[in-house]
Amino acid sequence: YTLRFHHQQQQEQPSFSMSLLLSDIDDEIDEEKDDYQSVTDDKTSHAGSVSDHSSEEEQMRIAQRETKAVLGLRVLVILVLLLAAVGVSLAVYFITSKAETAEYEAQFTGVADKVLSSFENIVGQKMGAIGSFCLGITSFAVSQSEDWPFVTLADFEQRSASARTLSNALHMSLLPLVTDKERSQWEAYSVQNLEWYLEGRAYQEELAANGFSRRRAMVENTTEKELSFDSGIGNRIYQFTPYFDTIVDPGPGPYTPVWQSSPVTFLDSINMNLIEFPGERAALEKVFETGEILFGGLDTNDPGDVNSDNLSTAWLAGLLSTFEGRPVEYKGDPITNAFFPIFDKTEGEDREVMAIMKIDFNWASYFENILPDNSRGVVLVLENCEGAFTYEINGAAVDLVGIGDQHDRKFTSDGRFGSFKDVLTVQDGSRQGMPLNQVCPINIHVYPSQAFYDEHNSDLPLIITISVGLIFVFTSIMFIIYDRLVERRQRLVMHRAKQTTDIVSSLFPANVRDRLIGAGDHLSPNHRLATFLKGGKVESISDVQQIADLFPYTTVCFADIAGFTAWSSTREPAHVFALLQTVYQAFDIIAKKRRVFKVETIGDSYVAVTGLPEPQETHAVIMARFAWECMEKMSEVTKRLEVTLGPDTADLSMRIGIHSGPVTAGVLRGERARFQLFGDTVNTASRMESTGERNKIQVSNTTAKLLEIAGKTHWIQKRDDSIVAKGKGVLNTYWVSLKEPTGTDGSSDQSTDVSSSMNRPTGKSKQNRLIEWVVELMQDRIKTIVAQRNSGGMQKPRSSVSVGDLSGKSHHGKTPLDDFAEVIKMPKFDYKVAKNTQASSSVVIPAIVVSQLRELVTSIASMYHDNPFHNFEHACHVTMAVDKFLRRIVAPDLDVDQLRNGKKSRGELASHLHDYTHGINSDPISLLAIVFSALIHDVDHRGVSNAQLVKEEERMGLLYNNTSVAEQNSLDVSWQLLMSENFGDLRAFIFGNEKSTFQRFRQVVVNVVLATDIFDKELNNLRKNRWNMAFGEQAAGEDENDLKATIVIEHIIQASDVSHTMQHWHIYRKWNACLFKEMYLAYKSGRTDKDPCENWYEGEKGFFDFYIIPLAKKLKDCNVFGVSSDECLNYAIQNRAEWEVRGEAAVQEMMEEFAQLDTANSRPVLVDEEPATDDDVEEFLDDDSKGEAVDVTSN
Repeated sequence: YTLRFHHQQQQEQPSFSMSLLLSDIDDEIDEEKDDYQSVTDDKTSHAGSVSDHSSEEEQMRIAQRETKAVLGLRVLVILVLLLAAVGVSLAVYFITSKAETAEYEAQFTGVADKVLSSFENIVGQKMGAIGSFCLGITSFAVSQSEDWPFVTLADFEQRSASARTLSNALHMSLLPLVTDKERSQWEAYSVQNLEWYLEGRAYQEELAANGFSRRRAMVENTTEKELSFDSGIGNRIYQFTPYFDTIVDPGPGPYTPVWQSSPVTFLDSINMNLIEFPGERAALEKVFETGEILFGGLDTNDPGDVNSDNLSTAWLAGLLSTFEGRPVEYKGDPITNAFFPIFDKTEGEDREVMAIMKIDFNWASYFENILPDNSRGVVLVLENCEGAFTYEINGAAVDLVGIGDQHDRKFTSDGRFGSFKDVLTVQDGSRQGMPLNQVCPINIHVYPSQAFYDEHNSDLPLIITISVGLIFVFTSIMFIIYDRLVERRQRLVMHRAKQTTDIVSSLFPANVRDRLIGAGDHLSPNHRLATFLKGGKVESISDVQQIADLFPYTTVCFADIAGFTAWSSTREPAHVFALLQTVYQAFDIIAKKRRVFKVETIGDSYVAVTGLPEPQETHAVIMARFAWECMEKMSEVTKRLEVTLGPDTADLSMRIGIHSGPVTAGVLRGERARFQLFGDTVNTASRMESTGERNKIQVSNTTAKLLEIAGKTHWIQKRDDSIVAKGKGVLNTYWVSLKEPTGTDGSSDQSTDVSSSMNRPTGKSKQNRLIEWVVELMQDRIKTIVAQRNSGGMQKPRSSVSVGDLSGKSHHGKTPLDDFAEVIKMPKFDYKVAKNTQASSSVVIPAIVVSQLRELVTSIASMYHDNPFHNFEHACHVTMAVDKFLRRIVAPDLDVDQLRNGKKSRGELASHLHDYTHGINSDPISLLAIVFSALIHDVDHRGVSNAQLVKEEERMGLLYNNTSVAEQNSLDVSWQLLMSENFGDLRAFIFGNEKSTFQRFRQVVVNVVLATDIFDKELNNLRKNRWNMAFGEQAAGEDENDLKATIVIEHIIQASDVSHTMQHWHIYRKWNACLFKEMYLAYKSGRTDKDPCENWYEGEKGFFDFYIIPLAKKLKDCNVFGVSSDECLNYAIQNRAEWEVRGEAAVQEMMEEFAQLDTANSRPVLVDEEPATDDDVEEFLDDDSKGEAVDVTSN
């Protein structure tokens, strides 16, 4: 009590010097001794007697002994401090030096590993893509029964483009082996089969890439009348003279004429006998002899552009320009040729080389864009038995240093080595693979440069060591001063405490004394607030002072995920929480590093503050760095999560608002105490966020001034327009963009531009992520199938399943429509199968199966046309909707508590679930088939209706009897791909050797894909009758459950195909605009007679009224989708109402946006047809089918 009282007195007094303080304390001790004596005398006379104390001599003796002990302890502490100062300083120096060295080594190791990994991928993945393409040519020749050399791969340019993209190849040329006997027949064949050449030229024209090459007037350089280039290629097999004149090859063969090439350029020498070209004979003969892949040398030419007089330079510059999509110069760096054998059959030791695929690639392209921008000064030495070249990698760029090994020799010991010499084969999708010739292997060495070393080594260890030593010296001095003060103060405190205890003990009983001394132990508000924020426990007493205070210097941040509401409308709740948890955990780590206090998260909003509970002088700068790092992390996390959470995840971004000012902060008590911020600063920060833009940080004028004071003027840029904030009026705000890396102390001066990390993903990278997402999704379904098979539900897989075993091909004259089934027979319930199917997480899919699955999905993606609407991205959107519906197929009346309490066995509940969901949930084969159908349902879609497609493709119409033409074509194209020999292991792993399983898969796929054609009257009437039988008053008989399952499956794909209309308004508008663009371009290109602008608004209303809303109601009537059916119906009604209000403005906006589309220089865009009018709808519904599922817009 005395100590607290005296402490309060000292707080009220002004500060004074150390000597005055010490003398004052001595005077107080003497005065207190006198007072104590008088009080004791009074107590003695008043109470009667006082206990005796120890003698003065005994007290002095004890005091001397304790004084000596304290003195010895002081000396020991000082010695320990000095020794600790020396020891810790040395330890800090060695530790920091070692840590810096380790950081340097770790950074270089990480960089080198990425470079070596990219190098290893050249053979493992890049060249594997070429090998797979070559294998595909062999498969094509075998399947088409074509004899070499008279083989021309259909759609060569489109197919080879994928292989070139995956392998980074600049150019690909097919070189068939032509004997002298076959020469005349070949020359006639080559001139008569130029469709591929013309298609390739047209494709290059669409890409505006023909300007990247310069045509060589070969006809002017030949004097032979029988050699003509009138058709665009040589009509005879020819060769070049040493002066590059063209002459007819005199023979006698064999010949390797250049045939199909990609990309097609004016410099392609079709029918030029490459084996006679200088330097090529040895390599070609080696490949024909051994059947091995052969890498050429590290060849270079003079630098230059496409106009160079050196034809080789001009050709390489044109290829590089086509590869980059813009005019670039050839820099003279190494270009290597690789020769891949093409065999007469896919497997077998006796297969023969019938042709060679020659590719040209630039080594620098394999090392570009693999390192972050801050990784600079990495030296790469590329070498083979002929010589070496040196590159320097600086972030994403790769620059040629020169010929020979030019790395800094003092870093030789730090170098890392990689080589192709241990690679024996290139995996091409076959069991044998392609052997790799290793006569002259290619190696690389990776070294750090002086710049890289200097960036990671500094004088920081010495500075830290000196600082630590000074801290210990200062600590020792302060300890001596503090010890002296404590000693004097302790004498006074002990004297007063003894006096107080004696007085209170003489006046009150012991228990009252203890309560008096313990009363009033209340801490200050600031202390309690800090305790709460640091996780300490604070008593909740209503009559004590509240934990709250005013913090005058703070910065508040509101961060919101832009596009989250629309994105979440297409996801499962688990996916939504997975995103938020991943993002906010990443933000929490940044907040901890930056010493930013996280206040709370509300939905997709993240609220944080700096400047409390401890003051921070640079609170605005710290918050700006925190916000910037959060935006970067958001971009990184969403790109990574798109593989697992599906399409459009990488399109999410942050919108951040920041304001600085005073806030009131405190703890609101209740059942759950919460820390809250109050005040105008919080409201203004919220307005900064709500009026901001995606991927931008908006700050108020107050925060901007604080950043200017902190020397961060280059961070801020004034917003062009003013904002109107609720309750604030018109405000001038600023954008914040950091142009330097941030250190943990917020004081880094090293400059670098980090804004590029938040660029939105490119189309190519997005498609790759979509492919990976589909692969992951299908793997989950496949695991469930395997788990069911392992439980005895299916037969075990054989080592291989041939195309003949499970061909699924229609007989001659038979179409997919002939395989349509009114009722799909679902498997009967099996308790053991149902129980073991739940253990699918333990299933491991072999690497070869995953590889084939990825190749299958990639091939499917490549078969989608580049339509604005009917494209691979939309197919993934439909697939995601299908997956969501399948995961929502539940039995609402299941009581899990009955299982937990043992009232029902797991088998009884599984059986009930099977019956309630009509067996769909119990059949993983059907689930996989539905997902696969969603993925392929628009494959090879031409962008027009079936009626228009029949006009444009008469043969296709005749083939499919003018019924569901597009749907049947998608089925046949996709099924042929699935049944190719490349995917034998995949089929074996999924279906085993159970033909009935495979046939059910085929049946579900056919029914689901054909269900997307809702304008075939015969199929539509059939669906109507089946619906009445299954869900109406009519009885369906013993097949009722299977009939309901069939209907539910078909409604899943129908709803998913137009799922954007049953999702958030922004999702609906996105795909609606894509469809409008597709149809508008069709009109502009003359593929449809009606302008969609004329009736789009009314057509969409009819679309909702006659198709979407009735379909959503049917989903509810199916009674298996739980709350998903309500969600779909609610969104459909909301979007219909929203379109009623905003539709006309939306149409006008789309018309203005697409009115300037130039169709003169672009190919006809594959589009869908125009929307139907109300008259069309009434005519279509005249058969009393109003309310049935009819896609008005697609019609």
